[in-house]
Parts: sequence; structure tokens; C-alpha cells
Amino acid sequence: MSGLKLTNVSYSVDETLLLHDINFSQETTGINAILGPNGAGKSLLLSLIHGVIKPSMGLVTWDGISAQKTKLTRGFVFQTPIVLRRSVRANLAYPLKLSKNGTSTAIDTMLELSHLAPLADQPAASLSGGEAQRMAIARALITNPKVLLLDEPCSNLDPASTKLIEAMINNFVKQGGSVFISTHDLAQAKRLADVVLFIEQGNLLEHRPAKEFFDAPTTQEARAYLKGEL
Repeated sequence: MSGLKLTNVSYSVDETLLLHDINFSQETTGINAILGPNGAGKSLLLSLIHGVIKPSMGLVTWDGISAQKTKLTRGFVFQTPIVLRRSVRANLAYPLKLSKNGTSTAIDTMLELSHLAPLADQPAASLSGGEAQRMAIARALITNPKVLLLDEPCSNLDPASTKLIEAMINNFVKQGGSVFISTHDLAQAKRLADVVLFIEQGNLLEHRPAKEFFDAPTTQEARAYLKGEL
């Protein structure tokens, strides 16, 4: 199938197995939420999917090509946003300079989309947490990636900031993009997700349509997690 495929993927650090024999395929459409308790391996899985790290065993491919070699464009936004020491506008311009593609119009569009236009010429270091996260997402989107990977993008943000970020995510998907997002916010996952991947102790236990997962989880671990017991 086209899209993302993980085949017998494991990841170890210093002989400690952190992700174990993960297998799944997923079309590059819609919003895929990665759920699980702290330390389950959500961030590691995102990094493997993106290709910033290689599996210790197994293979991660996009459209049949390894994650390290694929030309499929992807954007990655970390839980703690990376803020370059320059203005907000210059932060958004940075990836365009690297790709040698894009215009000031693209920057202005992203400033409006992220509700940061009034702050465009301010130092990025002066932004609030929610503003900095919106800037990081806009910077990831400005080169028109096909896939956006978000590691708990709304952690510790207020409802207003969360709403703005979710609007950016939904807009990206409406434009044909695909999202993989890790989150501890079950209400957010219910609002956004088309598909849920549930991992616990490095094992992928469920990979199902979101409604099915929330209505009738098939594993004891998932049921415990949804009840706040795990």
C-alpha cells in the first residue's frame, strides 16, 4: 500500500528495548493520534516515523522508500518549540532560505494563519508559550509538507491557544495534509483524530479508527488508560 509502513520495528538504547516489534500501515490522510501513558514511547515513535532516528531493527517506509531516503516532505514540531534568535518573521523565513523556495507572500499567509501578524517584527524570544508553538507549527508548514508530525503541541497551553493550534491542524488536513500527533489530552484526541495508535511500554496495542477505539477499546491496557488508571 502507499503511505506509511512500519515492519518489525524495534528501538533500543544501551541494550534497553524501548519500542518492540511494531507493525502497522497507514494511508497518508487525516489525523492520526498517538496515545499512551508517560514513557510509553510516543515521542520515539514519532521520531522513527519522521526518520530523524533509525530503528534498531526493522524498517520504516513512506510509499515503499525508507524514511531516511524518501523525498516525501515532512514537518516535525517538538513539544518544546525551537525558537531562533531573530524576529517572528525571520523564524518563518528561515526554512524558505534553506529550501531556496517560497516568497514573502507565503510568510504573510502563515503569519495570518497562526494569528501572529501583529507580532511579526518582535523578537521570537518574547512570545508566550502558545504563540511560540503556533510559530513553530507555521514554520513547519511554510514549505508545504505532505505530513506534519506534532509531539504534544498543546502541552501546558490554555484553551484559547489550544483552539488556535487545532484550527491550524484542521486547516492543514483540509488542504490535503496528513498529521501524526501525540497527546495526553483525550478530549483533544476525540475532537481531532480519525485514527488512534495506542502504545504502552513500547508495544503497539491498538491501531483503529478513533471512534471504535474510544467506544470499545479491545485491550485491558487501553481500557485502563481511558479510565485514568494507567
